[in-house]
Amino acid sequence: MVSGKINEIMGRNPRKVLDKSECYLLYEAGLFGNKALTWNSYNEIMESGWKGGICMRSKKGVARKEVRYDLDLREVPCQIKQFENLGIPENMIGFNQSMPNRNLLLQGEIMFYNGGLYLFYSNVKKPMNLALAEKSFIAEEDHVKEILFENLTPESQGDLEKLLSNFPTSVVEFSTYSIPVGNMADKNRNTVFWEVRNY
Repeated sequence: MVSGKINEIMGRNPRKVLDKSECYLLYEAGLFGNKALTWNSYNEIMESGWKGGICMRSKKGVARKEVRYDLDLREVPCQIKQFENLGIPENMIGFNQSMPNRNLLLQGEIMFYNGGLYLFYSNVKKPMNLALAEKSFIAEEDHVKEILFENLTPESQGDLEKLLSNFPTSVVEFSTYSIPVGNMADKNRNTVFWEVRNY
C-alpha cells in the first residue's frame, strides 16, 4: 500500500506532492534526503534512547499549525493529551528532535520561478514559522546561488539540487546550520529538508 502510493507520487510527470499526507509519506521514507531524527510515537522516542529536546506537530490537514517546540521529554505525554483534546490522536502527531536553533544560518523555501531560482528565507535563530514571521527576505536567480554557496556544505548543496531536479515544480522547505545536523550529520550535511510540496 505504502510503496504503491510512493510509486504513484514519484511517477507523476512532472512530479508533484499534492497534500500533507503525501509529503509525510515521502519524508518518512527518506526520499527528501537529510532530515531531523524522527519518531511516530512517544514509545518510539523512549525505545530509541533519545534524551534531547522534542518537537511535536500535527500531521492532520486542517490542524497542521499545531506545533510544540523544544519540549523536555517529560513534557511529551502531557502534550499528547492536549493534542488529543484538540481531536488529534497520537498516530497523527509527528515527533522530531529539537534542532540547534542557536546554530541556524538560514532557513526558508526555495523553488523555480519564472525560469530561475526564488528563495524566501530568514536568518532569525528561531523555528521556521516564527523566524519567517519576524524577519524575512527574498532572493532571486544568481543571488540565491551565492547564498546557498556561502551557507550549505557541498554535500547539502548537492542534495538540494537533486530535490529541485526531482521535483521541478515544487517548493522545498529547508533549514541550514553552522554544524552538521540530522540523520546524515556524519556525511557532512548541515541542511535538513522538511517539506517538498505543491500545496
